[in-house]
Parts: sequence; structure tokens; C-alpha cells
Amino acid sequence: MTKERLNYVIEHCFRGRRREDLPLHYDQIAKFFEVSPLTLRRWLRGERPIPRPVEIVMEIFHFWPEIRAEAVDKVIQARDEGSRV
Repeated sequence: MTKERLNYVIEHCFRGRRREDLPLHYDQIAKFFEVSPLTLRRWLRGERPIPRPVEIVMEIFHFWPEIRAEAVDKVIQARDEGSRV
């Protein structure tokens, strides 16, 4: 994934969330990927390679907008707590 593609997908996701009056900030994206906001900015500037798992997840969010980061977070949290969704 190129830095341009990552930025496009993030902006695409922002537009969808804005239409629904839902906020989304770069800090939240970084938190979702469990990286610092600085790391996310480095990916977007092309200073660091974008990890393949990040690419896959962002493309899933792009091509299947019905999948929301909040839903994915709930699955991850349930897994970490040892329960089922």
C-alpha cells in the first residue's frame, strides 16, 4: 500500500463517518492500530513502510463500509476478555 492509497482510504472513511455525524480523528486511527500518532503520520508521509495487516484492514474498511472499526474493536475486546461476541 502506498502512502497515497492509505491517505485516500482514510479520507474515504472520514467522509462516510462525517455523513453520519460520527467523528474520527487520526489519533483514533493510530489507537485502533495500537501505534502512536507519530507512526501513523510517518506512514502517511512515506517515511515508514505500512505494515501488511494495516493495509488489509484499511482495504476491508474501504470495500465493505458496513464493517465498522467499532464492531472490530468489540470483537477484539471480547477476545481479550475471554468472552464471545
